[in-house]
Formats: sequence, C-alpha cells, structure tokens
Amino acid sequence: MKKLVYSLILVPLLALLAACAGSMKSDVVTFHEGSLPQGETIRVVAMDESKQGSLEFEHYAGILRDNLRKIGYTPVEDDQPSDLVAEFDYQVSEGMTQVRSNPNGYSGRYARYHFYYGHYHDPFYFGFYNDWQPEVYSFTVYNRTLKMNILKAGGDRDMVFEGRVQSIGRENEIARVMPYLITAMFTNYPGESGVTKVVTIEKKS
Repeated sequence: MKKLVYSLILVPLLALLAACAGSMKSDVVTFHEGSLPQGETIRVVAMDESKQGSLEFEHYAGILRDNLRKIGYTPVEDDQPSDLVAEFDYQVSEGMTQVRSNPNGYSGRYARYHFYYGHYHDPFYFGFYNDWQPEVYSFTVYNRTLKMNILKAGGDRDMVFEGRVQSIGRENEIARVMPYLITAMFTNYPGESGVTKVVTIEKKS
C-alpha cells in the first residue's frame, strides 16, 4: 500500500518537473520607435562597468554579438568605433519560496487497517478516502533578468531600443539560462513596442 501511495504522489509531480525541464518561459518587453537593423556597426558593452572585461561577461557578449549579427547589425570589437552601442546587464534574484498543491495528492497519512476481534476492515471501504487531501509542497525559484539597450554612439547617446527579459525558474546558475534569455530577447525583434510577450524556448537535451 505504501508503494501505491508514493506512486500516486510522485507521478503528477514528476510529470510537472519533466514539463518544466523541457522548456523555459520568459516575459519579454521592448520599447523602440520601429527602426530595423540596416547593417550598422555595433559594439557590446556592460551596463555595470565592474563586469566589463571579465571572462563571464565576454562569454555572454559573444552570444549577444552572434544574435545581433543574425538580425542585421555588424558587431565590432569593443575598442573599435561604431554607429551603435549595445549595453546589457544580467542578474539573478534571491531565492523565493513558492507553494503548490496537488489536488490528486495524498495527505501523507497512511491508510488505516483495523482488526477487531478477528475481523479485518478494508481501508478502501472504511476510513481510507477520508485521508485523501490535496498534497501541499514548496520549492525555491529565482527571477533571472536580462536587460539590453541599444544607443547611438557619440555624445548624445540617443536611445534606439530598450529590452528586458524576465524568467522565473528553479535554476539559479545564470550561465545555464543566459542563452535562452538572449534568444527570447531577439525573438521577433524588435517586437511590438510597450507590449509584454511570453516566449517559450525549448531547452537542448
């Protein structure tokens, strides 16, 4: 009976985790005036100067340059002159606890077997269903954020594009989710200005 109870609890939970593991959902909002890339040269720099030049930043900058090239810009090294500047930043929030309930779950109490004077009471007939209650469980999630602005190079620094991607999930290692955040940022670039869209990216197996 214990095996049966554990199976009833774990099957829906494992199915939920499997579904979450197969894709990553992000909220993307962009602001712009509708201008599309026309081959302009563009440099990638850090919003936070303390990150500029770090190996981690350069790794993400490389992914960003590839995506900028695919949509029609011409990336150049950060020490070269350019028409535009793409500045970006990333962060992961402190862990937040989420509580979920499974209406088909088991309350955690075992079925009661009763023996009275040699008589056996079947728990499925007497008292068992009274113990079925929604299973409540909690887990930790993190808010992963990517921001990117594209500005005209020079003293005026006129803004061309502002974008923000937010994704809540159980992975707090930014290196593992950054490729998906960047992909979400450039999905249907530049997107409808001022409208938040939900982008789901299938994860690589």
